[in-house]
Amino acid sequence: MKKVFVIILMGFLVFSCLSDDDDGIDCKLFDPAFPSLYIRIVDATGVNLIENGTIDSENITVQGDFANAGFRFVPADEFAVPDADIREFDNSLNLYIPNESSFQYSINLDDFETINLGFNAELTRIPCDITYFTPTSVTFNEEPIELTEMSSLQLLVIIEL
Repeated sequence: MKKVFVIILMGFLVFSCLSDDDDGIDCKLFDPAFPSLYIRIVDATGVNLIENGTIDSENITVQGDFANAGFRFVPADEFAVPDADIREFDNSLNLYIPNESSFQYSINLDDFETINLGFNAELTRIPCDITYFTPTSVTFNEEPIELTEMSSLQLLVIIEL
């Protein structure tokens, strides 16, 4: 009888630890995807100014109105096939998205100009009590410009100088 009681007690404990809030997801193993924000700088004809050498990627600095503002330069992926979707982000800047509903970036291009971007973002909640902000709109020097969703959670802003 003691064994039956122990088995019932263990079963109760195991089932009481399960949470319906996460739709059966094991949060210790959950590896969510987060949004990525890319900036491509082009001329009036659509030519990428980093790719053609007009702007040197080594001389780009970025500042934000929040702590730990940062970026990563995305060089051309020489191993991808020319038509691959990932090539959309060649020679662009991948900006860090802060945990804020509104944020600003200043992209300083050495010997060229400064690009001022303002972003609005909305809070997204996913299982395992994880939240992040997804940019929903952007302004370039106070004027609204297009924020394009290239694929799920990959956003691209094209800046024409």
